[in-house]
Amino acid sequence: MSGARAKPQKAYLLDSNWNYGWEFANLERLQPDGDGLGIRGPLWPGSMLDLPRGPWRIPEYLEAPKLIFDPKRKVQDIYAVDYFLFISEKMKSLFDEFVPNSCEYLLCETEFSNGKPGPKIWLCSVVDSYRKAVDVENSPLIHVTRSGGYMISGGADWCFLPDVLKGAQLFRLVEYAVAIFCDQTFKNLCKEKGIKGTSFQQVGFLQE
Repeated sequence: MSGARAKPQKAYLLDSNWNYGWEFANLERLQPDGDGLGIRGPLWPGSMLDLPRGPWRIPEYLEAPKLIFDPKRKVQDIYAVDYFLFISEKMKSLFDEFVPNSCEYLLCETEFSNGKPGPKIWLCSVVDSYRKAVDVENSPLIHVTRSGGYMISGGADWCFLPDVLKGAQLFRLVEYAVAIFCDQTFKNLCKEKGIKGTSFQQVGFLQE
């Protein structure tokens, strides 16, 4: 119908079930200081709130993460660990097709605890990031800290600004880099593709 407004897209926090079914074989050897997966040094050049580097880029590890899987447990397509994702080849194919510029990857080493070759798993970081993409005045439980980040009170209802996000389907916010957000379309794609292990929490809308 001419003049009809587009229906608002729901926004979600993307997470995964916390029932891994695997463990690290070399977590303490990934970085020289034993920091595990964590970021070493500044998250961004100059300031945490500077773009375009974006948050949580994968460090230059001394060796690839090695995961030991329990052969009695079903392998999921996605695991969330320390602000990163560990994803299957199936999940990576979905990312590559529908959000090709949103992530960076590192192929892991895997095996089952019985010595058999493990599944193909990628360490993934969502690096597509946006600044000032939230209408804070209309998101009453989101507060701006002195450093410019977001502090969340309870179950915040996020009011996103579509003009800033420009159709992003999988993204982070510079001011709240711990979270990974996605839209309803991406959530639907995960269901259609039979992705196992995803968890979605609705947190607001991407357009009004």
